[in-house]
Order: sequence, then structure tokens, then C-alpha cells
Amino acid sequence: MQRVLIIFTILFCFSLTSKAQNPEFENLKNIDSWLESNIKDRNLSGATVLIADKSKLIYSITVGKSNLESQRELQPNDYFKIASLSKVITTVAVMKLYEDGYFDLDDPIEKYMPIFKNTKVINRQDDSDSFTFENANTKITIRHLLNQTAGFAYDGPIISKLYKEKGLSFFNPSHESLSSFMNDLSSMPIIHQPGKKFTYGPSTDILGYLIETVTNQNLEAYLNNSIFIPLNMTGTGFDAHRKDMNRLVRSYSKQENNLKAINNELDLTKGFKTKVFMGGSGLISTSSDYMKFCQMLLNYGVYKNTRIISRKSIEMMTSNQIGDIDYPQGFHPILGKGNKFGFGLNVITKKGKVNEFYSQGSYYWEGAYSTTFIIDPKEGFAALMMTQLGGRQSLKVRKDFRKTVYKTLK
Repeated sequence: MQRVLIIFTILFCFSLTSKAQNPEFENLKNIDSWLESNIKDRNLSGATVLIADKSKLIYSITVGKSNLESQRELQPNDYFKIASLSKVITTVAVMKLYEDGYFDLDDPIEKYMPIFKNTKVINRQDDSDSFTFENANTKITIRHLLNQTAGFAYDGPIISKLYKEKGLSFFNPSHESLSSFMNDLSSMPIIHQPGKKFTYGPSTDILGYLIETVTNQNLEAYLNNSIFIPLNMTGTGFDAHRKDMNRLVRSYSKQENNLKAINNELDLTKGFKTKVFMGGSGLISTSSDYMKFCQMLLNYGVYKNTRIISRKSIEMMTSNQIGDIDYPQGFHPILGKGNKFGFGLNVITKKGKVNEFYSQGSYYWEGAYSTTFIIDPKEGFAALMMTQLGGRQSLKVRKDFRKTVYKTLK
């Protein structure tokens, strides 16, 4: 195994700075060992890990292969499908528009997207496939979309069948635009009354369409102008990988004792330029780019003297936004355990932190291919792992990554 890059530095600031500004780690090489072990055991093909404080990179390593078939070494500037890490970026964009007065969070979404005016609710009385539709008791709001309580679901025993009949796919859709995709999605029902449950689904994709409708520009252009260009995220976008297709890291899943390539539309190694900008799953990024975004979150909206959104917006995103609603409603057995959901983020609560190493008030999110980050304001660091591992095995790898990072704290 060739180590492409390893930077191992412990940074100390002025003696009077607080611990939150000056995270203290030891034995960071334990992360090296953890990565190398997982690659040797064929749990990962390769990975990049970065740790930073608010302004500086503390640790960086890139190891393994970007493509097991070609045996290409993983490079620090390679492109990753970040999947649901896209949701956090889109959420920041929505909060920026909220700050600028484009809408209120409790506005009904039909005010800006009339196609959702007559959304119905599935009424399923038992475990059978029979169902009826009922009217929503309350309007779906922007807040419902942000905290994933609107009722839109990715899948389920009834809704999956309805999506298939309609020809709806949330990953690499065949529509001509996000608008045409939303026209079809708006004809689909939600699976429960708005605001009553946490249901992980395409709510953030709808928020991407909200951005398009209120700004009169496509989502790609708005994200470029409001986030990517100000943060100098030059390797991030819906088609960023097309600058050099060889740098797109291939995705794998663990099957028995080996890694098998995931050969489906998500590989993005072929096809035409993206037409449907899915704000919940469609972005491509690099490790250095996404770490800039994480540092902006850690620094309450600021990166290198450039403010993207306000401190109060970050506080809203990283606090409990679902109240007493159970989380995660069966969506993810590892993410729950007493924690809560903010806007686009899993938030560690006092009750939840007893299950793991994480500090109360820390938060994280992850993508389907195991791109994941955790930000701990109390300890003063952001940690990011970029890899491309799908399937059930990936849940353990993501969790073990966070645990390994925390084990290195003094």
C-alpha cells in the first residue's frame, strides 16, 4: 500500500487561548493504523481523513486505491460522490435565503411551489398493501422540510411502488430538469401527517427546488455563487468530476470477504452533464473542499474572514428542531440513541452522548457512500472522512471512524 499523503502536525496557539480554539490530540497515528487495517481487511478500498480546527489543518492522510480494478492510487484531490452530505450544503443555502428575507421558515411550501398545494397523505390501516388517501391536517412548511418531518419518504411498502409506477428515481433521475422532476414528485403522497414524525426522504431535494423558484436561477448556479466560490470550493459541484473523470473514486460494497464494485447509475463514470440538480444527494466534492465547508460550520458561519451565514443560523441548524418527536423512527439504528435532529444534521444531546464518546452539542452527518464528518465545538475540531463504501458494512465503518478520532484526544 502506498501512502499518497500524510501530514501529521500538532498545532498549539497562544497560551491564553481556550481549549475550544486549541484542540489537543495525541497518537493521531492510531488513525493511520485504523485505516490501514480496514484496507488490509478489504473493508475499504481507500480513504482520505482530515482533521482541522477553525483555521488550520491539523492532520491529513490519504491511503489506498481510488479504483481496485485499475489499481490507481487514491489522490488527495480526487472526486467523491458525497451523496447525503449534499443535504448540509443545501440546508446552508436555504438558511442564507431565510436570512435575506426570501421567506419565513413557517411559510407553507405551496406559497412558493404551488404544485404541492394538494399533497395527499397515505392512510394505511394495517400491514396490508391496501390504503386510501386523506387530506393533510396542516400545511407542509419550509421548517418541516428542513427538519425532515414533512412526511416525504425515500421508500416504503406503498410509496416505493407509487414511485416506480411514476418513473421517479432520486438518484440520477431521467427528467429534463429539477422542475419537471418536482412536477412528478408533487403528484405523490406523503406517508404521514406533516410535523408528526421524523421521516428521512427527499425533503432537501424539494428545498433545492425552493431555492430555484425564489432566486430565479438553477440550484447549481446559486450554490456556486453563494457557497462554493466564496469558500474557494473549486472541486465541488454536480459535474465537478467531469474536469477529470479519472479522479472520480469508484464505489464498492463489502460482500463476504471482499469488495465488489457498485455498478449502477451512481458511479457517474458515463453519461451526460447533469440536468436535474438534486440538493439532497447529487453533489461531487473533494476532501479539501468539504473540509473548508466544515471549518465554516465550526466557526459559526465564517471561513477565513468570509461569512457565509450568521452564527444564529448555525445555532438553529445544530439544535433540536424536532422537539419530542422520536428520532430516528427506524431510519438509522446508529444515529439515534437519544440524539435529535436539527436542520440537516444529527445533533448530540445530553441523553445521547452517554452512548458514545461525543461531546454534548457536537453534530455530524454522512452520505450513503460513507463520506462523513463530525464537528465538536466543545473540543474545537472538525473531522472528515472521504471514502466510497456502500451497503450495511458502511454503517460500522463510519461509526468506527468517529470513535477512532475521539480516542486520540488528550
